[in-house]
Amino acid sequence: MGLAGIAKFLTRRAMELILIVLIILFLPKIPPEAKFSESYKVPPVKPFEGGLKLNEKLNDVEIWHKGDMLGPEAFVDYKGELYTTLHGGDVVKLTGNHITPVVKFGKPCKGYHEERICGRPLGMAFDKHGALYVADSYYGLFKVDVSTGKKERLVAIDEQIGGRNVTLPNSVAVTSNGDLFWTDSSTEFILQDGVFDMLADGSGRLIHYDPKTKKNTVLIADLHFANGVALSDDEGFVLVAETARSRIHRYYLKGPKKGTHDIFVDGLPGMTDNLKSDGKGGFIVPLVVAVDADHPGLTQILGPFPLIRKFLARVMGLVEFGFKFVNDIYPNEFSDRGVHLVGHFTTVSFLSPKRVSILHLSKNGEILDSIHGTNKKIAGISEAHVFRDTLYLGSPYNDYIGRISLAKIGWEHLKQAPATTPKPATTTTPTPPTTTTPKTTTTTTPKPTTTTTPKPTTTTTTTPKPTTTTTTTPKATTTTTTTTPKPATTTTPKPTTTTTPQPTTTTAPKPTTTAPKPATTTTAKPAQAQPVKDQPKAVP
Repeated sequence: MGLAGIAKFLTRRAMELILIVLIILFLPKIPPEAKFSESYKVPPVKPFEGGLKLNEKLNDVEIWHKGDMLGPEAFVDYKGELYTTLHGGDVVKLTGNHITPVVKFGKPCKGYHEERICGRPLGMAFDKHGALYVADSYYGLFKVDVSTGKKERLVAIDEQIGGRNVTLPNSVAVTSNGDLFWTDSSTEFILQDGVFDMLADGSGRLIHYDPKTKKNTVLIADLHFANGVALSDDEGFVLVAETARSRIHRYYLKGPKKGTHDIFVDGLPGMTDNLKSDGKGGFIVPLVVAVDADHPGLTQILGPFPLIRKFLARVMGLVEFGFKFVNDIYPNEFSDRGVHLVGHFTTVSFLSPKRVSILHLSKNGEILDSIHGTNKKIAGISEAHVFRDTLYLGSPYNDYIGRISLAKIGWEHLKQAPATTPKPATTTTPTPPTTTTPKTTTTTTPKPTTTTTPKPTTTTTTTPKPTTTTTTTPKATTTTTTTTPKPATTTTPKPTTTTTPQPTTTTAPKPTTTAPKPATTTTAKPAQAQPVKDQPKAVP
């Protein structure tokens, strides 16, 4: 074959390749059916100086619960207990080395490759009453009673909001009055096809849920993978992370800009994920995938080229279609795993640089500080959560939880205040006063019952219902004892034993503990068994 033959051969192959590319690009009905029309540019990454100066503070992170779980994505804490969401569909409580399942929204499944069946809870938030709100990417938005595991679905998958179906619930934040702000990361792709969403035009949304009307309202639309949500401490605005564009949006809830939104911060050196208030007016922002000039992200490279993005997405779509076709004809685990992996974020996670970063932002979006890791001891950080004096690090990929002392990274000023510890919360329970009531109630009943002689007026306490009918005695009601509605003050006339300093403690919820002695000290009144039953009615 001469040069002419080689040239002819190469020309034919090139024409065939071009034809294949054109068919893939423009033939209708090739998956995925999504929009690839937007050309965009992600702002350049901010320089690593000032608050962004590189360090190695995360190189010494502790690995906790290694091998006990997969994908601890997000954290919340309530009354001194820490919760996280896992692959497999569970929300669990972490108590020391113990892992306790709390709730699961999905169904039993064979493995993580069936997450569309298992369910995949992502973001969570507690309200001030202790109700837990969870966004499950395959089943919807839920309200959970963590003490019983009872769940209520607030928003269902495929429910139509603003003319589009809910497809990928991701994160949630709750206000002091119970309003919810949550993200639907994509209206085109489910979680296991997240890479497709990164290539397509953005379709994510920030949504407001009103618990009174049960109505959802879209606040910001067409976000390129809407992700974490966080409220400002004064609830004047809500932040939402736009992962593919490495930026954060701010939506105003109060003030002259109410109902509008702007860019809170952009040009970040990585893709934003879950957002957290630091409890001091600022925010903690993890970067799940590092991005910089030497390691540009997929969207940074391909943003201006929608046709290239479309071609890559369709090639992946054809591969996924092949696995689906085989699985439909002959169901098997291999092809099912193939369907799961083709577009899943896990498949491309190995491309991430070894650097991990967490940013500390002010309420105005300024980068106050940052902590970094460079030794790949931990990777893919999706959330950084302050719990007591420790920073807990979650990831959708890791089989462990990372944690590090706040003092070690210079963030000890973010340590939780003592008011958030469990002890103050337990002092509000009604049990302490009940423990003091037995002594006071037993001292008031014995001697008034012994004064059941016919003439002494002290028989006012021997009425069959001391707690409710002390004023029904014929003559004692005219005395000063009638000024008090409860027997706690009627014990003041003459029995010295009734002058104990705590008679008012009879308002405790369990005065029935006084039953034994009234029954033994009264002589001929069987009605003394009734005060034990009636007494609780007077307490409320």
